[in-house]
Formats: sequence, structure tokens, C-alpha cells
Amino acid sequence: MIRHCAASTVVLLLAAWGAAAQSNPSTDSTARKSKDDSTAKPATAGARELFYLAVAQKDKLPPISKASMPAPRKAATGTAAADSTPAAAPAMHLGIRYNLLLVDEKNQGVPVDPDHVFRKGDRVAIEIEANRSGYLYVLARQSSGSWQALLPSPEMAEESNVIDPGRKIRVPEGYYFEIQDPPGSEHLVLVFSRDPQDFYELYQGIKKQNAAPAPPPASAPAPLHPETGAVQMADASRVNSALARMQQQFGGRDIAIRKVSQPLSAGEPGGSVYVVNSSDKPASSVVTEIEVKHR
Repeated sequence: MIRHCAASTVVLLLAAWGAAAQSNPSTDSTARKSKDDSTAKPATAGARELFYLAVAQKDKLPPISKASMPAPRKAATGTAAADSTPAAAPAMHLGIRYNLLLVDEKNQGVPVDPDHVFRKGDRVAIEIEANRSGYLYVLARQSSGSWQALLPSPEMAEESNVIDPGRKIRVPEGYYFEIQDPPGSEHLVLVFSRDPQDFYELYQGIKKQNAAPAPPPASAPAPLHPETGAVQMADASRVNSALARMQQQFGGRDIAIRKVSQPLSAGEPGGSVYVVNSSDKPASSVVTEIEVKHR
């Protein structure tokens, strides 16, 4: 269990993803392993090399407000139906880098190995960086089956879920999660996308969570809003189906993952995990899972 320490004390009760979950991305056992050969050519480069190869300048993203689900179809005449949504811009080797942080009493985060086993009372945060501009969602699944949105979070309205190259985002921003009993593993999902069309269903589910919270089951308390005390819970069925679809479409065999225990260049944190689409075709979204172990 993780205690979310923000403006007021918040308890998040998370549960393991289940036997059908993907393997822990912090290990080298993935759908597609990346190699540690730093001399490899771009065609055979691993996740870390591809991540930096694809770094680009900040660019403008299509607004979520103009997206729709499903995408508009072509008219019967063969001409495209009217669509005011700006064209999304898929990118080659779209990817993210993340680090688990152990937060000290001064709220300073120190990167730790992604396989680090936390203990009761430890303070934890996540640092995320992307190689292209995009929208970032971070969610945790509770034992009740409901979903808690950590980014964007209704408890911290000042947080933005837009991430640009060169900018590191800490989740939660300025705060941390506190490890609580019982021991186990907590599973988080990162969704990074340049195309609102890809995650619009997820966006709507989280929006519904904030607008119409439902009461928590007795066995799985949900976090309370720091001011109103209203329970904030995602529409589990809608968010679950949206994540399942996105994991199948954007978290499959084209995803390369690499863990870097020791920094390989100046400014690179130890314990970094790179998650990159290694396909030779541009991609608009990347989805991965983080396991936080504790005892």
C-alpha cells in the first residue's frame, strides 16, 4: 500500500496487475530485448541509443478538446468527412526514460535501481523524461479494480500532463508516495502519446472520475480530495478497456526496453529505464508498466 503525501494525507491502496500482466519493464526480459553494444549502428541500436537519436525540439500538439472517438470515417462519395482536428504527428523511435526516486526528508529525490525493494515508511516518486513533446498519463490500479489517476491528478490541479523534450516531470510534482503495509508490489501504467485520438477514451474515463466520484468499497479505500473530501475514482470499466486497447496497440513487440544501472554519460541518472518504439515506422504512442516492489 502507498500513502500519497500531498496537501493532506491520502491513501492509495494498489494491487498487483495479475498473472496476465506484462513483465516488469525494469528488467531486460521484455517483448524485445535491447542490446548493450554502444558501438552498434542505428539500425541495431538499443532503446537508450534510439531514445537519444530521436530527441527533437519542442513542438505543438493537437488539442485534446478537438479529438473524438472513434475517428471520423470517409463519406460515401469517397471524399473525407469534415474534420477540424489538427493532424497528429507520429515520430520515429518515440520514447520515454523514467527513474524511481527515493525521497528524503527535504523532499529531494535520489534515483534508485528499478529493482530496488522499498520498505515501510520509504518515500517514493517517479521522474519521467521524453524525447518528443506529448501527453503523459500515469495511473495506478487499486485492489478493487478501480483506477486512480496520478497524473493528471484531481488533488493537484496545478500539474500539467504535457511533457516536452529536455523537461523532467516528477510524479507527484513536489510531493511523494509513502510505502505502507502490506508488503507486495504496486503496478503503475505510463501512457505517453502525441495523438489525442489514441487516448481519448482514457481521457474521458479520467474526466468522469473527477466529475462524478463514486463511493469506495469497504475493503479498498480510495484517496480523498484534500479540500472537499470527495472520493476520486476512475470509471474502472472504461479506463480498463482503454488501457487494454492501448497496451495491445502500443505496448507490444515493437517496444524496446533497457535498464541502465550506472550512468553512461554526463547528466544521465543511474537506474534509468528507457522505453522506446524500435519500429522502422513512426509511432504516436508508447505504453509501459512500472512495478514498485516493497516489503
